[in-house]
Amino acid sequence: MSKSSNVKKVLENCIDKFNFKFKIKNKKNFIIDLYKSKFFLSELNKKVKSNLHFRTRHFKSVYELSVYRNFIYYVIRCIKPNKVVETGVLHGLTTAWILKALHDNNKGKLISIDIKRSDWKKYFKTKMGPGSEFDLDFPENENPGWIIPDYLRKRWKLIYGPSHKFINNFKNVDLFIHDSDHSYKNVKNEVETILKKNKNIPVIIDNFDMNRFSFDYLKKNSPKDGYCKKKYVFIDEVNDNLECHESAIIIQ
Repeated sequence: MSKSSNVKKVLENCIDKFNFKFKIKNKKNFIIDLYKSKFFLSELNKKVKSNLHFRTRHFKSVYELSVYRNFIYYVIRCIKPNKVVETGVLHGLTTAWILKALHDNNKGKLISIDIKRSDWKKYFKTKMGPGSEFDLDFPENENPGWIIPDYLRKRWKLIYGPSHKFINNFKNVDLFIHDSDHSYKNVKNEVETILKKNKNIPVIIDNFDMNRFSFDYLKKNSPKDGYCKKKYVFIDEVNDNLECHESAIIIQ
């Protein structure tokens, strides 16, 4: 079985878990619509070809681009948020999937916070948080989100800088997505700060296994009888060896 086939199968399982836990009526036609969106992939591949670092890549299916991104697309199509806040953009693949979902809903805007590649040394003078070792091949002259197709950008606002400078500014947020510095301190600050002004909204944490915050948060919201007051679903991912592992979590 190919990786794309595995991703499709795992994605369907994650969607089933999400539908059950969050009481969502099954709307898998959203994923079918995304899969059939040849224009989206075509525009994405145009951006890839224009980049010296990535121009040898060519995407033939949305299933080549992870369970996580397609799962986020499905969530956004279902809950139809007016405002999404995201930390961490890098190349902009996940951001493109968010914007594609908002575009297909014909509703909502995305605010992203990220640090320019050229400013990494300014803000990370010692060592970046867990997961950053995978980002070091990001070309220094590129801005975050370079891969996002032009037709999706009208719903997007990008703020440059570290998240702790801006995360306290947002009200009326319907969905928060963390994918920036995965240190415990940073994840804790982002999630707890956003929830102070935006009670009981869904929060998605990518690479949750790189620190213990998600576990501590769920434990904090679990009474002595062990029943967690929060709804949550672990989002599985498929690696290049076709192995499946939990890589992200959605909590509300």
